[in-house]
Amino acid sequence: MLLRLMTPRSRLQCLASSNIAVAENAKRFSENQVRQSCVDHCRLAVVWSVVLVIVVSVMAMTTSLSAKDIHMIAPIIPPHFDDTGKGRIGDIVTRALNDCGHRVRFTMVPFGRHWKDYTDDEAFDGLAIAEADQAFPGHTTIPFIHLQDGATVLVGSGLENIQSVEELAGMRVVTYPNAETILGIETLVPKFEIFRTRTNRFDLVRPLLSGRADVILADGLITAHFIGELSSNDRAGLEPDVDTTQMVVFRRIFEPGPQRLFFGSTRYPRILTNAWRF
Repeated sequence: MLLRLMTPRSRLQCLASSNIAVAENAKRFSENQVRQSCVDHCRLAVVWSVVLVIVVSVMAMTTSLSAKDIHMIAPIIPPHFDDTGKGRIGDIVTRALNDCGHRVRFTMVPFGRHWKDYTDDEAFDGLAIAEADQAFPGHTTIPFIHLQDGATVLVGSGLENIQSVEELAGMRVVTYPNAETILGIETLVPKFEIFRTRTNRFDLVRPLLSGRADVILADGLITAHFIGELSSNDRAGLEPDVDTTQMVVFRRIFEPGPQRLFFGSTRYPRILTNAWRF
């Protein structure tokens, strides 16, 4: 159906090249060595990456605007976005929009601040990324990728086989800002022995590996990335207070979180008029 709608040769080329971009990204990221418990999440992410290509292709089809510089704001959450806008999600967004004739420039900020800054500053053309139930100015795409939050715990802690967040009552929990709302665990927070939020993801991993926390509630790939960074630092003698030789387990105790893009209505009133409903 999509191909029948996009009969102009240029649009078909845009779709084809964008599909190539997704394939290249999927191949690259499937080669990353992450915990076995994250494998299903990686596969799910690849499937939803294709959805973004469809959305962007429809964007190209439904607008007569010429190529534009799109200034987007995004959070620094490697391996999804690094501090330059590159990464698992950043590369897909950039390549798909590039192939459809648009240039992308990212402003990178700490996680959580991207939502506030996009709302407060009309200079940003787009927001990457937002939860499915969040509302921001402008038009939204359909969800195109999922982040898989869960519990990262130490092997031997007795928490390796937990099935629900309720089983963490009495535990010391560290997580990212606003997680209690995003994960829907506001009523459980008083039941934890400790509940702390940290913007710096190293400050989530260090407490777990040094015995000061029992569990990290966060996206599995982000946590795996920072554990790997700490392991590299440890081998260089830069992490004397943590034991990076400890084995960890990621438990997928939350539903996958669908993510979307937003584009401001001032400069791009027509780009997503049909795409976000497609």
